[in-house]
Amino acid sequence: MTGATSPTMQNRCHSCLKETPRDFCPACAKQLFGVKKFNATLDFSLPEIKSNKGSIRRISISGAQPKFSLMVNEGRLEPTENGGTFILKPAVEGLFDNTKDMPANEHLTMQMARQIFKIDAADNALVYLKDGTPAYITKRFDVLPDGNRICQEDFAQVAGLTPGEKGSNYKYDFSYQQIADLLKRYVSTYPTDVEKYFRLILFNYLVCNGDAHVKNFSIYSPNADGVYKLTPAYDLLNTSLHVQELGRTALELFVDDFETEFFKANGFYGKPDFMELARRIGIKEIRAERFIAETCSHLREMDAMIDRSYLSKQGKALFKAQVEDRAKALGI
Repeated sequence: MTGATSPTMQNRCHSCLKETPRDFCPACAKQLFGVKKFNATLDFSLPEIKSNKGSIRRISISGAQPKFSLMVNEGRLEPTENGGTFILKPAVEGLFDNTKDMPANEHLTMQMARQIFKIDAADNALVYLKDGTPAYITKRFDVLPDGNRICQEDFAQVAGLTPGEKGSNYKYDFSYQQIADLLKRYVSTYPTDVEKYFRLILFNYLVCNGDAHVKNFSIYSPNADGVYKLTPAYDLLNTSLHVQELGRTALELFVDDFETEFFKANGFYGKPDFMELARRIGIKEIRAERFIAETCSHLREMDAMIDRSYLSKQGKALFKAQVEDRAKALGI
């Protein structure tokens, strides 16, 4: 692929963040794009995407960020109206605070989930548009190599939540306990998947993802046999870097407005709240204790990955401080 040289940190893979002389290490280039070498700077800019034959518009995925569909063609990523295998989210000025850091933020958070916390997360990378604008890309896990779609439903769909019925706030009119109840109803491997789900909730809390709403959890049938399981994690980022007024969690933990004594005393969730959630959704106490302890045990690794990331200097400092604060809450 031809194009300009990526702006900074050329010795870090734009996917896994490990040292490499190129924009992508060979393993990530192969996994993401099916080639040995790939340039992190794309051949088009945002205005070109919007105006391409008047047809390439936002794709219908929830969220405030503009998102565009891409596909690999002859070793290059290009916008497409049909058959897209990647989603691109460019940084857009004025949408949130620190918007230039948003692609690097999501890229970093997704890599943390996968590499440090061993959470199954969608393939992803940081790239640049032709004009140097940073953008986050993620490889779609609901599209097969032949272009066919895998049956997937987010939990708003599973629960029948719609803006027509619940209003514009419908994505937040639910609880994490209720998602687990639906998971138990529709997933045959519930004992395994509910632990994955619980660990993801803990991770979101630790990294200050205050927008993990009901549409950001999904189930799918990857073998098209009617057997459903949790999808890989997606849309993970530290929202506190960009939106200060969001709560610590997008959803309430409990279905019945229950509050632990810890929450009544402190006004935020801590370890007792997550232990109560674990009890309610069928996770053994000893395993919940272990998951919480493990979640709080990776601060050094997280700091090191933040340092290797493409966040701004200010973004790195804020991310570290916010994670440390959340780790204290989880440890109380």
